[in-house]
Amino acid sequence: MKKVLFATTALVFSAGIAAAEVSVGGDGRMGVVYNGSDWNFSSRIRVSFTASGTTDGGLEFGGSVRADQASAATSGTAASVYISGAFGKLSMGDVVGAPEALFGDLPEVGYTDLDGAGLKNVGTLGGRNNMGANEIPYLTGDNGGNVLGNTTTTGSSTSSGPNLLYTGTFGAFSVAASMSDGKTGSVDQSQEYALAAAYTFGNYTVGAGYEVVDPVGGGANWKQAMISGVAQFGNTSVKAYYADGSGDNNLDKGYGIGATSVFGATSVMAYVNYAKDSAGAEGTAYGLGAAYDLGGGASIVGGVADSDIAGTDTQADLGVKFSF
Repeated sequence: MKKVLFATTALVFSAGIAAAEVSVGGDGRMGVVYNGSDWNFSSRIRVSFTASGTTDGGLEFGGSVRADQASAATSGTAASVYISGAFGKLSMGDVVGAPEALFGDLPEVGYTDLDGAGLKNVGTLGGRNNMGANEIPYLTGDNGGNVLGNTTTTGSSTSSGPNLLYTGTFGAFSVAASMSDGKTGSVDQSQEYALAAAYTFGNYTVGAGYEVVDPVGGGANWKQAMISGVAQFGNTSVKAYYADGSGDNNLDKGYGIGATSVFGATSVMAYVNYAKDSAGAEGTAYGLGAAYDLGGGASIVGGVADSDIAGTDTQADLGVKFSF
């Protein structure tokens, strides 16, 4: 359960603005992971701080910061701020790109997500992307960094940040737009742009997105178009997508489908995900998992994932996840 922190003194930004509220939450996990040859312990704790407030005119504002601890050697933070109203929501910081904001990814399998099962190793994409086995291969965003393109002068697969994201829902229509500023301080970086839209009718949602990366130093743009659909059939949700790359994008095409079914306290998740790079290398990843809700924010989660890509092995995990 999230705890609300009340400051000992009033938090006032300016005259006419109400005091803000700050809450603390987080998540954690512990268990064992099979990496293809050995079983290992794996644990993580993340703490998030969320602040929010409302002006006298009805505008909402706030932000969040998350501190990650995966091990003694690796840690990280992510933060963003926003302002919202009848016009929609404008966010800046470690935010995803427009298509990902509307469509998300295929369902996670396992309590660690089992990202190492494949797709990172598809030809020219190998070592040059952050695409997990269940992830839709978005070209832009992904928490402030480029997913597939290595388009910076530094050789990093992460482009400039913070990024800017707009989202809005108007009746059955949802829209999103995002961009980066093309800078890291005063250093030029690749510039990212993306648009997306979705339409919901009954238990179905269909949508499309278009992304462009203008590489630093010139050259052909990286481009990507995608379509996505989500359907709800009773206790089962199904998501599918198709992505097509062009220009200097490393991705030629990608498509996949995933499903989640809920049976009381038990959830079952599965996906099939395919990617082909611009050099013609291709691969398909598969995942199957289940979760049992223990109540109080705790659940037992396990999964297995594999792919037909050379150099990858079957991976599995089993553990407990916590939500605070």
